[in-house]
Amino acid sequence: MAADPSASASPKVLARLLADASKLERTQSDPVVSARNAIGVMVPLLVGTAVGNPLAGVFGTIGGIQTAFADRPGPYRLRMSRMLATAIAGAVTAGLARGLGNSIVASAILLAICAFVAGQLLSVSPAAAQVGVAATASAIILGHLPAPPLQALLAGLAVFAGGLVQMLLAIAAWPLRRHGPERLALAALYTQIADLARHPITTRTSPPLGTAMTDADAVLNGAGHDHGPSVEAYRVLLDEAVRARHDLLVLASYADRLHREELLDLEQLVRDALSGAADFLEEVAAALTAGRAFDGRVSGTARAAIAGATTASAAMHDSVTARAAGARLASLAGKLRAMVTITTTGAEEGRSNEDASGTAWTARLRNPVAVIRANLDLRSSALRYTLRLVILLPLTDVITRLGGLERGYWVPLTILVVLRPDFSTTFQRGLLRVIGTIVGVVLGTVLVHLVFNDGTFAMIGLLGVLFFLMRFAGPNNVGLSSTCLSALVVVLLSFAGYPAAETAWARSIDTAIGGAVALVAALLWPVWERTQVADRLADLLAAYRDYLMTIVDSGTTRERRSAARSNARLARSNAEASVDRARSDPVNAHGSVGLGDSVLAHSHRVVHALMAIDATRQAQQTYRDVDDFKRLVDASAAELANFSRALKQSAPLAGSTSLRPLQQSLAVTLTDRALAETEGHSDAVIEATDRLVNGLDTLADVLRTRLPRVAVPSPAD
Repeated sequence: MAADPSASASPKVLARLLADASKLERTQSDPVVSARNAIGVMVPLLVGTAVGNPLAGVFGTIGGIQTAFADRPGPYRLRMSRMLATAIAGAVTAGLARGLGNSIVASAILLAICAFVAGQLLSVSPAAAQVGVAATASAIILGHLPAPPLQALLAGLAVFAGGLVQMLLAIAAWPLRRHGPERLALAALYTQIADLARHPITTRTSPPLGTAMTDADAVLNGAGHDHGPSVEAYRVLLDEAVRARHDLLVLASYADRLHREELLDLEQLVRDALSGAADFLEEVAAALTAGRAFDGRVSGTARAAIAGATTASAAMHDSVTARAAGARLASLAGKLRAMVTITTTGAEEGRSNEDASGTAWTARLRNPVAVIRANLDLRSSALRYTLRLVILLPLTDVITRLGGLERGYWVPLTILVVLRPDFSTTFQRGLLRVIGTIVGVVLGTVLVHLVFNDGTFAMIGLLGVLFFLMRFAGPNNVGLSSTCLSALVVVLLSFAGYPAAETAWARSIDTAIGGAVALVAALLWPVWERTQVADRLADLLAAYRDYLMTIVDSGTTRERRSAARSNARLARSNAEASVDRARSDPVNAHGSVGLGDSVLAHSHRVVHALMAIDATRQAQQTYRDVDDFKRLVDASAAELANFSRALKQSAPLAGSTSLRPLQQSLAVTLTDRALAETEGHSDAVIEATDRLVNGLDTLADVLRTRLPRVAVPSPAD
């Protein structure tokens, strides 16, 4: 059974929750984006004021605010489609909400439909969820401002126009720098890979850059991706970056082993080669940032350092590690040569007609129907979150209307913003939003009455400043963003004829009610993150198994390998995030957190070994047909499946296969081949499989020790 939350909450946990939700998330903050979004919310008000219809300007600003949250990094075509979809969704529901506003029943049905769509879209993607939230927010607010059909239609058009202004500002640079987002995403990734080469890590550390690679992949291959020679070159550069990262991680581990073997001269040559590669990769990043060809003068020093280390490694026949390092250096040199040509091709953007027919952008989307169908299960946190929204939003809206609660739409609106699938995030957002709202309402009231009471354009400027600060605060800083949003709404509603003082008091009360309802709902049917940790860890190990089977399959395609890598990165990110959220649960989650920390820590060596095997796939004909290799791969895959099954079932680990004898037999077989090789691929496989077996054996010990001690409550707890 679930522990009693009140009994196990602690001041330290609460303090950590508040600290996490109050920090400035600079990785999500961009002053340029924040500034153009601020302009986008001011323009409709300026136009509405100029033509003598400030209410239309208010509707346009509502559309601009909603659409601004869909202005996130990505290709211009993706950004345009995402923001356009948000503007259309907000406009349609705004028009329907105003037109149906006089009917409590019709409004409740519309809200229930919007809530269901918004909740289920969260399981599809954050971008899709943004569209659902924007539409639902429009339905909540404007449903309390009923109007005849024609005026409802005009309100919807005004909301759409405001969103359209935001979209046009976001894509204004498209004709000038068509692929700027793609180049900058790649440049950021190459800069980080260069830093990895200059400052190597050990195998005791989680493989870095997973988030950077996922972000770059989303920009280049996400929905709405562009076509043409430049973009295709950028996609190839992304693939080369992923493969180069493998080589750099493997070479760093070889340098450590050379040090332990006291081959210090060769170790220094390998580290010099890594430093030269760092210079090379930094030049690639600079070329991408500037949109120019690669400067060939940089490559000479890097190639010389790599060639020297390769020659010295090949000469040391008595060291398996040395020969394996030579093979990796040769592989890295080939990738660097390819990068020169590809970077130059990408620099041609805009100098020729790059439009290609290609496939429709929608074909790249995950099938949303399949995703939603998979989540129509009460064991799914997404469905339980959706049901909360479907019940609470219409119910609270009806109650506030029947009860005559002034500005009552803030109650369901707060629930929509605060409520999240897990309790920890709901707690963070609820408490800080209530506090931030009260502070923001007081601040907005003071500013409107004492500072800008008679200055219309000064009020519009104040609204822009507040929205800039809210966007710059980042999505995780709920306290600051709520303060700015509350003050902004006080200013905005003053244009619609609602006195600031009345808005301040009513919104503070309604927001407190909405936050309390969201917290109570989360407690009545909680989704404690600790119940999800074992499943996320199981997904991680299942993804590693799929990655292993993919990279050793001779018939696998480049797309399949790329998908397997991406799935493994996503699974690891989800697992790490789940453990972090469980650590913040105000309940006893020590068992789940301890299990998660141990599995994540000891799986580092497994993924490093898998990447080393992946890095040798072009030469796998030297060992793929070896029976010992097949047996070891099959046994390793079976072990990963066994681990995943035990975690899913929260059951003691079943008997595990002894992998060490299989690896030793493979080492003997491949050593004979290694003597006849000139590139040392067999040595690299011996090295990688040794680490793989070590990692899997350690994971087996961890699961045997910890799994029987972890009691995972049923979803109903």
